Amino acid sequence: MKYNKKFQEILARLDKIDDEECQSLKQEIAVLSEIYEKKDARLNKIIKLSDKQQRAILELNEELDSYKNNLEEKVQEEITKRKQQEDLLFEQSRLAKIAEMIDAVAHQWVQPLNIIWMNTELLTLEAKKNNGVSPKRVQEFKENSSSQINHLLKTLNNFRDFFRPMKEQTSFRLTKTITSVLDLVNDDLVKHSIEVTCNIKDDLILVGNENEFKHILLNLISNSKYAFLENKITDRKITINILQEEQKLEYIDNAGGIKEELLATLFDMHTSTKGLEGTGIGLYMSQQIAKKHYGELIAENFEDGAKFTFIYKGGGNR
Repeated sequence: MKYNKKFQEILARLDKIDDEECQSLKQEIAVLSEIYEKKDARLNKIIKLSDKQQRAILELNEELDSYKNNLEEKVQEEITKRKQQEDLLFEQSRLAKIAEMIDAVAHQWVQPLNIIWMNTELLTLEAKKNNGVSPKRVQEFKENSSSQINHLLKTLNNFRDFFRPMKEQTSFRLTKTITSVLDLVNDDLVKHSIEVTCNIKDDLILVGNENEFKHILLNLISNSKYAFLENKITDRKITINILQEEQKLEYIDNAGGIKEELLATLFDMHTSTKGLEGTGIGLYMSQQIAKKHYGELIAENFEDGAKFTFIYKGGGNR
């Protein structure tokens, strides 16, 4: 508008001059003024439209920021819920294992307690019959009782270590972990005539929670035992291999294998190899534990049974 006013001032001055050239110039200036007014009006419309668009963009950005913040909150809420759910599932799995282990403890303690009781009764009868017992017999009784008590203490310590909460991550050797688990379930394996063979040339060292990792082996052994009984397998064998170069732990049984329709979803929640008797938690939690230890569980049918492979992805053996 400032320039249009200047045009008007020039035209007013030209009106005072009576000259043909001035009149021609006046017409040209009038045409330019009209063109300017049109372009100025158009520019004002563009500026107003641009302002509206900028306001709309700002409002959209504010709405997007609000949506983003709400989305982040919802994602965090879902992550928290999932973590709580997994913690609850793991606790349920742990409690189920506690029940199994208590039963195993009771079974493992029956025999040594019976032996101690029988030796005590024999010693008492000998003392009554012979008006005393020889120092040699007392020493035999002491050694035999000590052996049985040591077995009880070892069993107790193994179970206490298994149930002790472990918050911090530590490094642990798989050979030691496997031995500890087999000690825990030894009497149960003997009771059900299950032969376990370990092929360990080299060791693997993992970083994580050893007691949690034990759950993987305990779940696999429990599933094998169920399959042996369900499929009426009499020659029951489990083979455990540590392949250090390939960073693998293999668990193989001859219990009849896994149903083909279950293989694709075997590690999903609520998928059970035990039919109505299973909860579908054991293998799901085993896979979650494997992932926490920088690995993965893979299941397949192998010869006349099943093969589970823990593949360690955390790097070289330390």
